[in-house]
Amino acid sequence: MLLAALAFGFTACEDESTAIPQSNPQEPIMSAEGIVVAPVDSIPAFDLKALADAEADAAVLNVVEAQNLPAVGDLTFVMQLSKTEDFAAVQEVATAVVNNQVCVDPADWQAAHLKVLGKNPKTQDAYVRFAAYVVNGTSSVRIGNPNLYYGAHKVSVTPFPAAVTIEDSYSLVINGGETIAMNHTGDVYDNPVFTAKVDVTAAKEWAIKGAELTYAPVADETSAEFGTLVAGEGWGVMPVGTWLLTVNMETLTYSFSSAVENLWTPGDANGWNHGGSQMLFTNNYTEYMGFANLSPSGFKFTSAADWNHTNYGDAGEEGKLSTDGGAGNLTVAEKGLYWCKVDIAALTWSATKIETIGVIGGFNGWSESLPLTSEDGLFWTGTITLNEGDEYKFRCNNDWAINLGGADEYNLVPDGANLKAPAAGTYTITLDLSVVPYACYLE
Repeated sequence: MLLAALAFGFTACEDESTAIPQSNPQEPIMSAEGIVVAPVDSIPAFDLKALADAEADAAVLNVVEAQNLPAVGDLTFVMQLSKTEDFAAVQEVATAVVNNQVCVDPADWQAAHLKVLGKNPKTQDAYVRFAAYVVNGTSSVRIGNPNLYYGAHKVSVTPFPAAVTIEDSYSLVINGGETIAMNHTGDVYDNPVFTAKVDVTAAKEWAIKGAELTYAPVADETSAEFGTLVAGEGWGVMPVGTWLLTVNMETLTYSFSSAVENLWTPGDANGWNHGGSQMLFTNNYTEYMGFANLSPSGFKFTSAADWNHTNYGDAGEEGKLSTDGGAGNLTVAEKGLYWCKVDIAALTWSATKIETIGVIGGFNGWSESLPLTSEDGLFWTGTITLNEGDEYKFRCNNDWAINLGGADEYNLVPDGANLKAPAAGTYTITLDLSVVPYACYLE
């Protein structure tokens, strides 16, 4: 195949009136396989909505030189967008080479931004790099080896504005009474759900208050257990009971559901028997956590020790839950003990496989965990020698990500306080995960 320098004969990314301001080209930041590129600025800044309004593409890379390419075909690039400099997770975006610049449609960039950096409309830093191709009709050939990327650099991106503005925090306001801070996890745009547990012994008026606006049910839903919120003055009326109030500040909807103390984990590992399954616990009636024996053959989370209440199954997307009665079973990679986390407001879940559980403390200089053994995943035992007052804790997988401690040995909680040995001696130590709260025994 004949090789020749590539001649660029394209139109500009945008006309002169909407051009992106650029500094003088820097020294090329990557040169390989006959291609030399440089960023348009030290840290280019892109306002995707402004570009879209101006009907302009984002010029994100300068092509300084392109030689020794096939004589037939057009040079093009695919941009990879990442939240982190190591490009551990990326979204690919199509580009066009226009007047020696690599240009990206702002709508395409926005779609990738949502997947990589989330829905928050604030300006954020991200990282881009480029794979080069020569395209001839319907065929395309990548330039260089599969690990060759050009022009990796940081960019500053302002995405399209959000459809609604969501504040960082909200409170449940009781008319003439208390104000309760609502629970929330994660970014408010990626998870716009806020919750509060409330005990109602007599009818109470309520509203949701942020720093800027106050919300109440629409006029014909003031006494409803679920409905729509509207900004402005007004009150709803709480039904009598113990409730979890769930508010979605993106859709401006709310619902009252029974606040439950535990979730159960029936599945193939326990013969689909609620009574034989492990329970997850909660501190805020939204996020539940705990140990459970699980099987790849399937399981579900349930809000009661039966199938007659809320059952959480597979939503068809990794880490997502569905309350649809026909939802499929959840699965894990292999049978064993797992540390589970469930958010019933965001409808998300995760499960971390427990490979080991051990004891760590002053008796071993807080170094490596003393391994415990188990036959059923629920009772873990070992022999330990302690001095009086020695402090210790339990941890999983020889790491601090999942650890147990507590005010006493019968109330073990994640990240709890150090336990203390009652007296010097050599003990058989047992960690009991069959009960909630978890417990340990020294014998």
